[in-house]
Amino acid sequence: MSIEDKNQQTSKSLFVAEVIKEESAILVDGDAKYAHIKVNRSTAAVRGAAWSAINSFVPTLLNSIVFIVSSRYLMPHDFGVIALAVSAVSLASAFAPAALGEALIQQLNIRRSHLDTVFWVCVSFALIIYGILVFLSPLIAAKMGQQAVSVFLPVIGLKLLFDLSAAVPNALIARAMSFHLIAMRTIVATVFSSVICIGLLMYGYGIWALAISQLTVSMVSCLAAFLGAKWLPGLDFSVKSLRDLFEYGLFASGNRFLQAMNLDQLIIGSMIGAAPLGIYNFSRRLFQMLNDVIAGALNSVSHVLLSSLQNEKEKVREAFLLATYGSSLVSFPAFVGLAAIVGDAIPLVFGNHWVEAITPTRWFCLIGLMTCIGVIQSSLIKSQGKSNWWFYYQLLKQLTTIGIILIFFKKGISIIVLALALQTLILWPITLVMISKIVNIKITTYFQQFIGPFLSSLIMLAVIQMLGYLLHDTSTSYRLIVEIIIGGLVYTTSASILSKKKLLILVSIFRQRNK
Repeated sequence: MSIEDKNQQTSKSLFVAEVIKEESAILVDGDAKYAHIKVNRSTAAVRGAAWSAINSFVPTLLNSIVFIVSSRYLMPHDFGVIALAVSAVSLASAFAPAALGEALIQQLNIRRSHLDTVFWVCVSFALIIYGILVFLSPLIAAKMGQQAVSVFLPVIGLKLLFDLSAAVPNALIARAMSFHLIAMRTIVATVFSSVICIGLLMYGYGIWALAISQLTVSMVSCLAAFLGAKWLPGLDFSVKSLRDLFEYGLFASGNRFLQAMNLDQLIIGSMIGAAPLGIYNFSRRLFQMLNDVIAGALNSVSHVLLSSLQNEKEKVREAFLLATYGSSLVSFPAFVGLAAIVGDAIPLVFGNHWVEAITPTRWFCLIGLMTCIGVIQSSLIKSQGKSNWWFYYQLLKQLTTIGIILIFFKKGISIIVLALALQTLILWPITLVMISKIVNIKITTYFQQFIGPFLSSLIMLAVIQMLGYLLHDTSTSYRLIVEIIIGGLVYTTSASILSKKKLLILVSIFRQRNK
């Protein structure tokens, strides 16, 4: 073992041991009951990752069932209309300061006045934005060329009130790393919305089932957040408290604005039509469900953990590298595997009327590989108070996305998604520069986290392709089952051999958790 390898191994061992033994810090200015946890943060993070995985997996499983059922009842045009309505509401919500909740997570010390101030600012914006949205709904629908959208906007728009009201209790739950509460909140909300959606579909309510289920998720999630946080708003509004959160909250709101705009769907639906948007939305949703399971389990945990470590640079570096490896260990085989089997899976599971979504879904899988890595990068950058960096990067990405769609919209959905995948690859080096400046990390050290998962995924892909060739005369369902089982076993074996050291580090953290 080289001196560099020994140093890295020693550093990682210290990270595992020392973070467990940290003592509580004394608050200089803030309410102790709202403080970041300081004891056993790595244990809380690992436990949080497990709960966040549940929080992502169970709702995604239920949403997948709803997605399959609704895809059988509804056509691409129906999905396109709802996608346009949801995109309009999402764009409207982008103007609200919901990211002040993220600022509450990042802020080292907070007081009661911070919480009350953020709550009333968010609720006030929600009421104003909802009123404007309802008033302009006929005009918005006319501009989109889909008059049906105006009927759904007042209903789906109610999401604004519930989502923004829950910003503060959600932040409190996250600061306490109470990820079991987040998981239970999301699971309960998803169960309610799934039952309502499928029930309405079976009783013939068609497209309205999707609209009502969207609203149900927000309503139940909001109620569960308040119950979990055990917090109710007061009247301690303070301009000073708002100023404390303003700089971080401004750029965090900017990041949220760029993420919530959904300009890609608005432009595609308006310029190409509801049916092509339905295909685009279908492929994007398949990618998003898988991404939610993987990135969702890491995003909230990594952001809170890195925020609590923001004054301890060496620990930030080690936590970031381990999170990056963990993300690639799961995301690489998931998206490579989906790309390999989607040709058989979509017609079998969703019906032949979704065959056009096969190629766009494969390109979205390429985007998925980069997105899961980007989640950890985003958490690092924002947790270290550099939300302005991420804002400018997201702004650049949104502007290029708009340009790509305007240039290629006549070429079809497959070409558009391919161009967006290439855009993601081309812009990725910018984030490498950002993270290297924050944690003083060598690019070669960073890329080492991907070697084992990447090679193992390639081996898995080769095996799946060979199985597809050998079993081409068998039934589609049988072929898919064999490919998934054998592919999973091959990847697990390959990853265990090719990245044994890093796996042992993760295992040691889990063992520490149980002591």
